[in-house]
Amino acid sequence: MKVKSSMPNEVELKLTLPSFAVQDFVQDSQLSEHQGEPLELDNQYFDTSDLLLNQSHAALRVRKSQHGYVQTLKNKGTALAGLHVRGEWEYPIPSANIDWSLFPDDVQINKDMQKAIEPLFKTDFTRHVWNVAFGESQIELVMDQGTISTSKSNSPLCEIELELKSGDASDLFTLALQLSKRYPLVPCDISKAERGYNLMYPAISFFTPTDFALQMQNEKDFSLNVFLQETLQRISRRWDNVGSTENWWSLLVLSRQVQAMAWMLNQLPMVPETIQNGWQALSLELVSLLEPASLVIALHVDDHSNSRGLSQRLMKMQDGEMTERLKTFIDNNKLGQNMLELGQFLYGYSQTVSFNEYLASSLHNLEVSQWQQSNDTQMQMLQGMAYLFKRLDKKAYQTLNRFINQCLVVAAMTKAEKTMASMQDEGSRAKLASWVRRLTVETRSLHDLRASLLNALK
Repeated sequence: MKVKSSMPNEVELKLTLPSFAVQDFVQDSQLSEHQGEPLELDNQYFDTSDLLLNQSHAALRVRKSQHGYVQTLKNKGTALAGLHVRGEWEYPIPSANIDWSLFPDDVQINKDMQKAIEPLFKTDFTRHVWNVAFGESQIELVMDQGTISTSKSNSPLCEIELELKSGDASDLFTLALQLSKRYPLVPCDISKAERGYNLMYPAISFFTPTDFALQMQNEKDFSLNVFLQETLQRISRRWDNVGSTENWWSLLVLSRQVQAMAWMLNQLPMVPETIQNGWQALSLELVSLLEPASLVIALHVDDHSNSRGLSQRLMKMQDGEMTERLKTFIDNNKLGQNMLELGQFLYGYSQTVSFNEYLASSLHNLEVSQWQQSNDTQMQMLQGMAYLFKRLDKKAYQTLNRFINQCLVVAAMTKAEKTMASMQDEGSRAKLASWVRRLTVETRSLHDLRASLLNALK
């Protein structure tokens, strides 16, 4: 399939909504008048057995509703903090059979591929629709709740979409920000099609990371704007993983990404102070959320082979408190609000910022000679550096990552001693005591790692 540049564009902002907030959202009196009865939408997605459409970054579906059938072809497009701009070709059809003749000449799907197309998965959901006049724009606001299913499995679906019918895409961010202060809405760049493909083929992703190391090697520089936009995508996808798997280790990665973003934004004078402060507060909120699991995290990141099993057992002791803390974090929704504010800023910021200039300035401001045992401010700086170095494939990343993990291990000594005093399981207490004895050695190795890191950064 070949797609040329004359495609029509769909511009929409996509956000996830927890199912517990659905009823309140539907009954929100501050929204405009509801547009009639909800739509019942049954959507069949198609591809070849070897996923040629997916490889072309396209998705093909036939949708059935109370009003008939519609066939739609979409391409990947671009995404920024949940704002999607992508090509879309949509046509009403009399039955569930695809009419290939309706697609324009600039969408070329060869006959062999047409014959090989077959049903793949379904997304069936109820859609509530509001037409909203906001700012200078006309916006279609929809809430979709239902199920994504294959012949073998299914997963729940619950999301909000704000589609720009006319006006300025910045109004999508402003409206979403207003809503995010009443509901735990978080920007999302994962389409329904990608979720369906993931059910069948978990390794498939529509997200293609930019190889910044290669770009730096070839072009010697690139735009920091693009780097920050991709970081927002990574945070969005990581949060989606946290929500769908309730994986505490995924929450730790999210915390590291947010700390990195907070540190990077703090180095940029053109970023409004309110945005910088917001990400700083969000970073500290995530660190606080994970505090009860600090010992578990230390055991998890420790290279000592006997630590992982113990960390899993201790995590079960923290599950209740961590679940409550996560619920509070979701309800406060500082993640969604900060992502939307930064997304709106990046969308409207037209100047290109040199990554080389930013990197040189950031590293110049480091006072590495004064590093002591970890604190929140220093850890945020380390996480920011680690993120930069990993994206640029710098050798210093491995040393820096070991240093960060070792700081977490050593800082857990007090927590470990308190936990031992309350443990009933003799076997686990003995293993934890053995681990604590090792910490005296780890404290010495932390100084060695610090020296190695300083050499690596020269």
